[in-house]
Amino acid sequence: MMIILICLSLFIISRTMNGFRLFLDSTIIIGFICLFFYYCCFDLIFISLTNLVLILILLVYSFSDILFGIRIIGLSIPFIRSIVLKYIDCKGFLQNKIRNHLVEIREIILVTFLFLIFGVQVQLQLPYINFTNYSLIEILGFDIAIFSLYGIYVAFLQFLTENDKVYYLGVSKIRFMLDNSVWSQLTRAKLFHIILLVSVLIPLFSKSNIEFNYQLQNIEYLWQTCYIISIVVYIFLLKLSISIVYGVFRLNLENVSKTVKKEDVKEKDSRHKEKIFNRFGITDKINISVQRSFKDEFWKIYKNQNQYRDDYIKVRLQERITLVEKADRDELIFTIFGRENWENYNLSESIFVFIENIDSDEGKQFFRFYKNFCIHKWNFLRDYQTDISPRTWVKLVEQDILIFDKLVKSDSTFNIFKIEFSDNAISRNLNLEKNKKIKEFLFELLLDKEGVNLDDVLISIKKEIQRFSQNKSDQFYRYTYDFLKFRLVTILDKYENDDVNINLPEYKSLSDAFQNGQRNDYENSMLYSKICFNYLDRGRIEDFSHTKVEADDSKEREKQKLKAQKIQGLILSMNEEYRMAFMLYQLFYTDRTQWDENLAFYDNNIQSIMKHGKQYHGYLFDQVKNIILSETDIDHRITESFLDKIWETKNETIMDFSWFDQFGDQHQMSNFKILYVQWILSGATTSYLKSRINFERGFPIKVRNSLVGKIKGKENRKMSVKDLKWRIRRKEERIGHLCRDYLLLTDQLTTIFTKVPSDKHNLQISVEYLLHSGKVNLSDVIDNISVTSLLRLEWLLRWNYYHYHRESNYTSRTFFDEMTSNDRYYWSAGRGILEFFIAKIVDNFYRDLYQDKEFMAGFKYHLESQLNSLNKTVEEYVELIAERVSGIDNLSILQKGQIISKLNYILFGQDNNIKIRQKENIAINKF
Repeated sequence: MMIILICLSLFIISRTMNGFRLFLDSTIIIGFICLFFYYCCFDLIFISLTNLVLILILLVYSFSDILFGIRIIGLSIPFIRSIVLKYIDCKGFLQNKIRNHLVEIREIILVTFLFLIFGVQVQLQLPYINFTNYSLIEILGFDIAIFSLYGIYVAFLQFLTENDKVYYLGVSKIRFMLDNSVWSQLTRAKLFHIILLVSVLIPLFSKSNIEFNYQLQNIEYLWQTCYIISIVVYIFLLKLSISIVYGVFRLNLENVSKTVKKEDVKEKDSRHKEKIFNRFGITDKINISVQRSFKDEFWKIYKNQNQYRDDYIKVRLQERITLVEKADRDELIFTIFGRENWENYNLSESIFVFIENIDSDEGKQFFRFYKNFCIHKWNFLRDYQTDISPRTWVKLVEQDILIFDKLVKSDSTFNIFKIEFSDNAISRNLNLEKNKKIKEFLFELLLDKEGVNLDDVLISIKKEIQRFSQNKSDQFYRYTYDFLKFRLVTILDKYENDDVNINLPEYKSLSDAFQNGQRNDYENSMLYSKICFNYLDRGRIEDFSHTKVEADDSKEREKQKLKAQKIQGLILSMNEEYRMAFMLYQLFYTDRTQWDENLAFYDNNIQSIMKHGKQYHGYLFDQVKNIILSETDIDHRITESFLDKIWETKNETIMDFSWFDQFGDQHQMSNFKILYVQWILSGATTSYLKSRINFERGFPIKVRNSLVGKIKGKENRKMSVKDLKWRIRRKEERIGHLCRDYLLLTDQLTTIFTKVPSDKHNLQISVEYLLHSGKVNLSDVIDNISVTSLLRLEWLLRWNYYHYHRESNYTSRTFFDEMTSNDRYYWSAGRGILEFFIAKIVDNFYRDLYQDKEFMAGFKYHLESQLNSLNKTVEEYVELIAERVSGIDNLSILQKGQIISKLNYILFGQDNNIKIRQKENIAINKF
């Protein structure tokens, strides 16, 4: 009973792996179930003919599946696996030997059949055909019938030969079936031809007058033996012919379906098709034959390397690939190089098995050989990569990477490791770039293939990053890390610079990553972010602030904007520690008053990080500080001491400008930039109306000797009135430069200026405090700033005074009088002041200024100069100014018309009036 259940279970396992045949498999399963119940209910008598027939039928149809089930179960049990593998190896070895020596074996089979059948007849004295009872024609009729049957078979072969169009992997499926059939091979044996000849000669001799010394009965047994062999061989040939016809019919259907179905459908149904053809075993046997031939040749050449050329695999592939159609090349390549576990005929499987059992010296030799083999193989396949599917390409490349990885890590002596990292002789000979490792070469091959799903590649890398343990005591830590880094950097570079898109990682915010006060980095985001940070670390990164693609953009401009989007994506893919470190690093990298073009992006994202999880800000800045100091090359400017002071003093009230002196000069940052960085680090979105700057007293208006004496006593050094004035002027300049830096930044970062009181922040409040404190020289502030900055400054001075004064000190002449030079031919404030006065020409507040002859002379001169420089009309220039000031001081259509009219009058009307007045004066004088 147990045997029946075991056989049934093994059969079901086998058919589950190979696919169910609905009718046949259902019948066999029902047969086993009936046999089981019959055994349980009745005594099963094995000598009963009925029982034996049922058992025999079940065994005939299920025997191969039962053996396959035993194989599957055995391979899944560790202590039985070795036995099953040895059985598979032994079976494969014997099958291969038999196949290779089938010509010799077929003669032996016929001789064996001949003696066996003849001996059984003689020994058992079986009935025989007595030639004396039949005429020669009647006896030869049997032979003629046999020859007629074989004649039909020969005609059938001729028909197949003429219509042989069914190929698989460059092999004729029909010919393969014939060549691998024992019965077909028997018909080619010399002994078989002799048997046919003897079956004709014996009746002729028996009817002749030739006397035989041997008994006539034995001659008749010999004739019957020949006849039986001919009949048996033909019966199996008939079975083979039917199988061929049916197989050809199904294979033709497959070829039709290949041309009709799309590629994705083909891949989807590939497993189903494989199950169908396993019924006949045709493609499976050809597949095994091709794999075995390449495997045997590989190991033969490895053992005799000096006798073969280095690029032998290129020659062999060229021979094979020309035999197959373009559509079948993918299957051919995967058949040759793809891995099939536990199959001794498979090349890749044999390599993995070989690696598990080699010593160090053998490993070195094999590493060099396989590296050479692999490079020649892939250099050849590159030329045919359009014929190879991305799925096959990826699998084979990853398989080779795994082979080299196992080779290196299986060697405890590090000899193979030293070859890969120090010996570049092979690389030079094979046109590999200097110092490029074979695994790097393979990974670049993987990405070069068009159609490879980069998201899948990145997901694989992310999983490896998540598993990666930064255990530096691991002997192969650097080897593993370097290749992991290379793969990630390569795919990030391809994403940034090529026309490809991938889904970059998204890591949790820091507030969500803390558990019980500890940073939980189960995703190993620090490792990914570190590699991404180092990839982006190119010093000052290019401008990526323009990301919106417009319809009228050129292709090159569109490409630049798409690249800008990708750079932003790369920065945002890092975790908050590395993301913030990178953005601060870029802010620190600029000199003095320079601002990074991407400041708006950095400002927005740093604020987004700092407005959450305030309890973790201390940890966050410590991490940011360590990253900047360890991962960048600006530690000569941005020191640990500087960063600590930035963080520790970010909320301090500034009582004097000497407060900035504690940061030193090596950082090469302006005072305002320090103030700005501290503002965004303290949580820039928190709005409270409090200035960070609060001076105790103002500077003295008059510098007296008594004041100088007090300062001398405090500082214990010599000081003159001139020195004190210089110090006061120096402080005024620093204050003025800070205010000017703020106004310059408002052009780039409009969010730091607002006219709404409730939306103000301490950065703007601090600048307002300085502007209304009487401690600033406006000539330092307005020097070469834009019209938009001047409009903001005007608003701060003209309208936002009530927190500091009862009335505004700002007049229509303030900017003009505060210019260092307001000479007719040189205005020190630059183009911005001209555009400011153009925009304000319709503002009645400034009416008296436009009646000043000195101002108007300079205004007209600079207006003419600017129009000539820009080569624009008055209308065009006014329109340009209107665009610049939009959002701050919008000009209506009417105002623009009034401005144009007044400017035209200034340029042309005044001269005409002057000429008219001159003529009138001359006429009066004459009168």
